[in-house]
Amino acid sequence: MVFHIILNPAGASGRALDKWKKVKHLFAGCDFKLHRSTEERSIGDICRELTTDTSGEDVYLVVIGGDGTLNEAVNGIEDIEHTLFGFIPCGTGNDMQRDMSLPKSDSELVSLIKEGRQRRCADIGELTFYGEGKVIKRLFNISSDIGFGAATCAYADKSRLKPILNNLGLGRMIYLIEAIKVCFTVKPANVKVSCGGKSRLYKGCLSAIVMNHKHEGGGFEFCPNADFTDGKLDLCLGSRISKLGYLRLLPYALKGKHLKLRGVYTGRGDVIKMSCDVPMWAHTDGEVLGKADKVEMRIIPEKLRLIV
Repeated sequence: MVFHIILNPAGASGRALDKWKKVKHLFAGCDFKLHRSTEERSIGDICRELTTDTSGEDVYLVVIGGDGTLNEAVNGIEDIEHTLFGFIPCGTGNDMQRDMSLPKSDSELVSLIKEGRQRRCADIGELTFYGEGKVIKRLFNISSDIGFGAATCAYADKSRLKPILNNLGLGRMIYLIEAIKVCFTVKPANVKVSCGGKSRLYKGCLSAIVMNHKHEGGGFEFCPNADFTDGKLDLCLGSRISKLGYLRLLPYALKGKHLKLRGVYTGRGDVIKMSCDVPMWAHTDGEVLGKADKVEMRIIPEKLRLIV
């Protein structure tokens, strides 16, 4: 059994490499190989190379990074059936860690990983993006949104403040800053949603969130009933909520207490389709794809085999 440790040395403003230096000694006594991404060879490329020709043998991947890095990794895996997946979180959000109740102690977490035993399986979502003259398919672990969340990620990624706040350990602040801007600058759309065998038009929609896990955005519990093992996706949508009202809703969402508020709608299904009259930003696990006219989210048949 060889553990393939995968990281982006520049990931999370260098925290991924720092994390590896802290946990390296914990892998003593087992076989491992370190893989560092470069501009020419991404996290996804590394995972693809390691899982393309498994010859039916299990491959052990351990990714060090945040939710975005985990998204890159899962999109690179070619043979999901013969991949055993572990991760050591060190991002700003770490929503996947939060939902799975992983040990916060590095030594406890690495001890679980070193056992190399499949502990559970997780559903994997897939977004099909239609917009800007292109069609893109992208897997996600946690969530895929159109509107508010994706727009916030898009603007945060371009912000000059982001690396500064990351270096100060205040990375989540940039999302709060950009979220406030989004509320007052992004135009709501009319969104037709097909979910759970029902279709409905929602007017004045600022955000439609599709979740595989409960949390996104560094702890917002938008879909408190989501279960990453049930084969379903959960939907949370806001319709005809004022921009100021949307900001007021966010503190409730931190504890999943927003579902009873006026203008908040929910749904559940293995396939969720949405189309909008105004193109809306779309993302998977915080990785922005562009502005979409139409999207489709579903759970794929393969499961992510976890050793954590």
